[in-house]
Amino acid sequence: MQKDFWRDLFRPENKKTGNNILLALLIGVLLLVLGKTFFPSEEKTAEVSQKEEISQVHGSNDREMEVRMAEILSKIQGAGEVEVMLTFSASTESIVAHEEKTEETRSQEGGKTSENLRKETTVVMTEDGKGNTSPLVLTQNSPQVEGVVIVAQGGDNAVVCKALNNAAQALLDVPAHKIAILKMK
Repeated sequence: MQKDFWRDLFRPENKKTGNNILLALLIGVLLLVLGKTFFPSEEKTAEVSQKEEISQVHGSNDREMEVRMAEILSKIQGAGEVEVMLTFSASTESIVAHEEKTEETRSQEGGKTSENLRKETTVVMTEDGKGNTSPLVLTQNSPQVEGVVIVAQGGDNAVVCKALNNAAQALLDVPAHKIAILKMK
C-alpha cells in the first residue's frame, strides 16, 4: 500500500500535488539553513545587548560630562550660551583580577642541587545568577580626554576665551593646545 501511495503521488495526473510537497520540503530546508540568521540564539542576543548596554552607559557618561561642562562654562561672565564637545583617546579599560600560583621544586642529584620555579597565572572568574561567567573586574579606567571644542557666544572676547581655556584645563587636565574656543554664530 505504501508503494502505491508514492507511485500514485508522482504520476503525471497528480503533478500539482507532488510539486506542492517538493516546494514544502524546500521551504523547510531553507528555514533550517537560514534559521540561525533570522532567529539568533539567546546567548548571542544577551551578549550583544550587554555590549550595547555598556556602550550606551559610556556614551551617556560622555554626553553628560559635555552637558555639565557647558552649564559650568556658560556661567562665566561674558561667555553667554556655551556648547562643548569632547574627544577621547580610547574606550574604557577594565583591569581584571588574576590569581598567581607558584610551585617550587628542589632535587638533588649527585652533589648538585637544582631548583625549579614554576608560576601559573589565571584570571579570576565570577558567576551571575543565570550561570554566565565573566572575569572579576577590579577597576575600570575611563578614557582620557584628547581634545575639547568650546563654542561660546562670547568666543570673540580674549578675556572670556582665556577664562574658558583655564576652566577647561582645570576640569579636564588637558593642555591648552588641545582646547579650541570658537565664537558661536
